Amino acid sequence: MRFLPLLSLMLFGFIANAQNASLSGKITGPQNEPVQYASVSFQNSNITTTADAEGNYHFDSLESGEYFLIVNSPGFNTATRRVQLEQNENKTLNIILEEELKDLAEVVITTNRRTETLDEVPSSVSILTSREIERLNLTSNSIADIMNEVPGLAISTSQTSSTGQTLRGRKMLVLIDGIPQSTPLRNGSRDVNTIDPNVIERIEIIKGATAIYGNGADGGIINYITKTPKAYKKLESTTELSSGISLVNSKHTLSSKLSQTFAGQTGGLGYVANASFGQTGIFRDANGEVISPSYGLGETNQYNFFGKLNYAIDYNNTVEFMYNYFSSNQDTEYINQPGVYGERPAIGVIGEVLGVDQGNRYNHNGQFTYNSYNLFGDTDFNANLYFQDFQTVYGFSPFFFNSETGFEGGQSMIESDKKGIRANFRTPYALGSEFSGDILYGIDILNDVTSQYLVDGRLWVPEVDMKNFAPYAQLKTLYGDFVLKAGIRFENINVDIPDYTTIFIMPNEGTPQGNVSVEGGELKYDATTFNAGLRYNRWEQFKPFVSFSQSFSIADLGRTLRSATENTVDQISSEAVIANNYEAGFNSNFGNTSISGAYFVSTSELGATYREVDGVFQIARQPEIVYGFELALDSKLSEKIDFGTSVSYLEGKLDAEDDGEYENYMNGDRIPPLKIASYVSYEVFQKLNMRLSHIYSGNRDKFDPRPNGSYVYGQGPVEAFNLVSLSANYHMTGNTLLSLGVQNLLNQDYYLPISQWDARPSNYIKGNGARLNLSLKVNL
Repeated sequence: MRFLPLLSLMLFGFIANAQNASLSGKITGPQNEPVQYASVSFQNSNITTTADAEGNYHFDSLESGEYFLIVNSPGFNTATRRVQLEQNENKTLNIILEEELKDLAEVVITTNRRTETLDEVPSSVSILTSREIERLNLTSNSIADIMNEVPGLAISTSQTSSTGQTLRGRKMLVLIDGIPQSTPLRNGSRDVNTIDPNVIERIEIIKGATAIYGNGADGGIINYITKTPKAYKKLESTTELSSGISLVNSKHTLSSKLSQTFAGQTGGLGYVANASFGQTGIFRDANGEVISPSYGLGETNQYNFFGKLNYAIDYNNTVEFMYNYFSSNQDTEYINQPGVYGERPAIGVIGEVLGVDQGNRYNHNGQFTYNSYNLFGDTDFNANLYFQDFQTVYGFSPFFFNSETGFEGGQSMIESDKKGIRANFRTPYALGSEFSGDILYGIDILNDVTSQYLVDGRLWVPEVDMKNFAPYAQLKTLYGDFVLKAGIRFENINVDIPDYTTIFIMPNEGTPQGNVSVEGGELKYDATTFNAGLRYNRWEQFKPFVSFSQSFSIADLGRTLRSATENTVDQISSEAVIANNYEAGFNSNFGNTSISGAYFVSTSELGATYREVDGVFQIARQPEIVYGFELALDSKLSEKIDFGTSVSYLEGKLDAEDDGEYENYMNGDRIPPLKIASYVSYEVFQKLNMRLSHIYSGNRDKFDPRPNGSYVYGQGPVEAFNLVSLSANYHMTGNTLLSLGVQNLLNQDYYLPISQWDARPSNYIKGNGARLNLSLKVNL
């Protein structure tokens, strides 16, 4: 009989347990990556657990009723979910965490080639995270368009050319994992769209003149950081299929793209690989007209192949290899029908397309990286060996007409082959208990060989062979709440130019040009550039900084060489540009709101402004000054609503008489109009969120027309316009994401800024009308 009470107790426990519920699920981040070891608990209860290494959590023996589940993890916003449990229910609840606002731009890599927080950087930096890139990619597959909301960066041209998309009014240096993509020896403005957005983990925009990566960063740096192996399994797969179409007139506008990524981790070896292929249809403006194919992104075939391996040799030594191939070429049956400037646009019409397809034929990038920690003492060592092999082809132009040789025109192409090595050492130091910091020092060696020929073999720019040797040092000192940084870089550049003859063209109507025999030679550039900055981090609500930095650039030497009128290189004006950037700014955090701002002035004794003389572009070398300000605000208004806005204003003037008086405004290809970019995102419910963005591009009218009413290149008036775009994400399951994007939601009828200031009938082109894009992403 004594067993009866025990049996009854066991039976009662079994029944009670059978009536209890369970709750389980997976915690992931915005990119469906597992959030390891997140804290999961119930509000007003001591019931808690921790997610495992793959983000999985589980609760047993829960009573029925209503609960509020709370999930916390560093770097993410706290998530609260209402849960209703019934008796005997085994409920599954997957939770997607949003990145914490104040940490979105925590880590910077580019500024001095090492990982550090923004609190250690006394300059303006903007970062687009993988989540933001994925969001913005829903409305456009062009990286230039994706960066439209970045303060200080001019609005995209929506073309293959990035002419006029300056950073703080000057040309920027574009990098992929620190590998130069720009071709400053012959700037072809094809460096922005040189990689597929699907393989980019983050984009870092460092504003203001800088010499840290060498030649060409007068306005700053844009660095595309490619994806790194982060998988927690031996094999993970991500498949994405997207398609787009015009909402104005869908005929022949269908675009499609397939992207496949594999990633994994086994032992000390991590890998990530991606292959993508996309095709675009024709693009139409707000009235349904076919947009001109000149420098167009429509009717292109785009390929990208990417791979990265990293291996931990031991605790202190790692190696990594990265390779990326990109190609984007236009295959169209349309030709440009010039418009009438100020009246009607240039459009695309069916016709005979002369020449070969235009676009980036290929862009190969490869890099081997070796990291050694505590190589000797506390000194770390990093080495990069890299290469870039790039070719781009421009559209057919009658400019190259030659009646004597029978050429009806021609197509130019730029080829650039870069090889380089960077070796960096970092040594920490401490002076007593108050001063600490480190010294970064090393050397950059770069060989850049760039030329510009016509497809038919005629020479336009000879093969320019640049060898750059640059030792440098950067000091960082921490004293209390102060951060002081100062650096120096010694540029030693030799440029070899062979003997050549400038291209000869003989228009039907006009004066013969070219055919000048130029004796080659060697140009030498030596310069010392400095930077210094001070930041104060005592108050979270106000962290001010001041900085001074310099850049060094050879102002499009190829353009100078191809229009040479002298018979020796020594007589060609080819002095380098040293830009000086002065800046004062701040960062502030008030709870869920962050604010940043900066005022800057950039000067140079020699300019790099293009001017058109008798149909030929030359470089004006007058002194320049560019100045302006940027303000940005991001705020989490509620648990479900985020809001952000930014204002960018700048102006630039030339000292045309070299008398210290800056009286002439700079052209529109350097100075964009006022830009205001805003967004609001809303989590409709747990699985659905939406984002509405707005960009206002203002007016800029600084120049008078010629007597006949036409405008000089770069001086056409720019009128204001507004662009509204919409994106939405719906998590169908924990592994499947359905996304929608609408570019130019309100179907604004507008001309591109480049079309307005360019002031030429053949380039008077409108922007895209409303376009819809749908995307399905599956993670396994």
